[in-house]
Amino acid sequence: MNTRDHHTPPSASSPARILPVRILGLDVTATPGPRKPLTLAVCDLAPGEGNAPPVLTLRELRELHALDDLDRLFGGRMDAGFAGGDVPPEAGWVLGIDAALAQPLELVEQLGWPCDWAGYAALCGGMSRAGFRDLLRGVSAARPAGHKYLYRACCRRAGAASPMNTVRPPVALMFHAVAPRLAAHAVHVPLLRPLPGAGRVALETYPGWLARRLIGRAPYKGGEATDRAARREMRAALLHGLAELDRPTNPTGLPPLLVRWNADHAARMLDDPEADLLDALLCAVLAAGSALRPGYGLPVPSAPPCGVTAAQLGVEGWIAGLPPEE
Repeated sequence: MNTRDHHTPPSASSPARILPVRILGLDVTATPGPRKPLTLAVCDLAPGEGNAPPVLTLRELRELHALDDLDRLFGGRMDAGFAGGDVPPEAGWVLGIDAALAQPLELVEQLGWPCDWAGYAALCGGMSRAGFRDLLRGVSAARPAGHKYLYRACCRRAGAASPMNTVRPPVALMFHAVAPRLAAHAVHVPLLRPLPGAGRVALETYPGWLARRLIGRAPYKGGEATDRAARREMRAALLHGLAELDRPTNPTGLPPLLVRWNADHAARMLDDPEADLLDALLCAVLAAGSALRPGYGLPVPSAPPCGVTAAQLGVEGWIAGLPPEE
């Protein structure tokens, strides 16, 4: 599939950001620690030589062991310590986050939350994790069988879990960990909290969607010990697919992009059975592809996708890289 957004053709000649730019990808866990950290891919996106496509170079795969590290990241306090590249720390970054950054409009209205994202994110952040979880479980319990969860429009298009899910995967708890912290900092979150003058930009990214474009639905993470060899092969196939994104006919619909990493990065991504490091790179790739498009390739409220309202876009946001029309 090579679906293109008809609002924002993938033209590297008129990118959302002037290159070079720092690109980050963040794989999120709701309860980070030494055994299951947050993982951050630190990359640079630079112009290609001559007519070659832009180049995304992976500089560093970093582990973050506490949610407080998100405040340091979103507040720009990590910028000076990022490895390599020609992007000065004050230039900011474009960050792709593997977490639901928003909740469904229907849920927001049902619970009487503020209809601005920063307002309801802060409200949720004022709840304890257990209190937020129990609130969503109460809403789900009151709904009819087969319709326990509400979905955002972008989740349905991407085949993603509802941000009301509290287990398998705990998307709601990742929202609770990330969105209030993000809302507390001067970060441009397109559609949800526009701050066009801000140098730091955060986008919601879904690595599973990109992985399906590259290797289909073959699992590439987790599983029993007997599954590990086959899933490592799928991680290798994913890296092979990323290495071929410079083709104009790549199957993702993203702008052509040359993705580079070194042998140590490849070994770490292949040997990580949960694929957290690889998912962080997939988030960075989606953020880079978005940075090459005007408006980050996102739908615009004045011309929302078919079946989606401007109000939904403002409350629910959109997943970066996901075509508004399929």
